[in-house]
Amino acid sequence: MSDLYWIYSFLQAFFSTVIVSCSQPSNFEHCFPVHVWIVPWVHDAIHLAEDGAYHTEKAALKKCSPE
Repeated sequence: MSDLYWIYSFLQAFFSTVIVSCSQPSNFEHCFPVHVWIVPWVHDAIHLAEDGAYHTEKAALKKCSPE
């Protein structure tokens, strides 16, 4: 159930910030074309879900630390 709540909360926050903000004519230049910002964002979100937050930074620290 918590996964469904997380998805619902995310979609609600996305709608209230992105969709509502992009519907105002003063923000059109920052929101369109959508493919410029949505594709990299989806790519980053997928890697965040798979690898966890700060994955590349953690890997760099593990490489530098003597073990």
